[in-house]
Amino acid sequence: MAHEDAANQIIKTDYGAHYLIVYPDLYALRKFYTRCIKQQIKEKNDIVLVNPFYETTDSVRKTLSDGNADMDVSKYEKEQSIIIIDSLEEYFGKKNDMDFKRDIANHAKEKGKNGLLVLGDIGAYPYKGRHNDLVDYELSLPTIYDDIAMKGFCLYHEKDFFNRFSEEDRQKLISHHGMAVKIKA
Repeated sequence: MAHEDAANQIIKTDYGAHYLIVYPDLYALRKFYTRCIKQQIKEKNDIVLVNPFYETTDSVRKTLSDGNADMDVSKYEKEQSIIIIDSLEEYFGKKNDMDFKRDIANHAKEKGKNGLLVLGDIGAYPYKGRHNDLVDYELSLPTIYDDIAMKGFCLYHEKDFFNRFSEEDRQKLISHHGMAVKIKA
């Protein structure tokens, strides 16, 4: 699926969605998340949590500030409409990252926002050699977040997804998510 189509599909999803998204490279990922983030903040009135792995938090800010996105990232960060935290810190630096996400979603409601979009790059797990932990972590999450105004999108680089996981684990991951989407370059 083209990154524009994938982004448009994501934007239209209801809260509760938990999708798996496989991307081919950073170029396609940046196109995808730029479109998603811009529309979720400006049109859907959401808070967006971004957890990059294969790029720095500063490069995400730069991508969102430049070019077609042309977003005032520092303004959105100050008002907490966008939160950018490295995935190593998010997934390995917190005792329970779901509690953190739940707190952000509740905070969103308190601020008059509609909900939370999470774009989490899962590359930190393969990087740490914790493939089995990742499968267990994903399977511990609900297929649908039915008790929280959140959309969760697990981002997998295709080299990680196809080279570091067995076919059996890939199928477990795909079947546990509400939808699996592969973005084309």
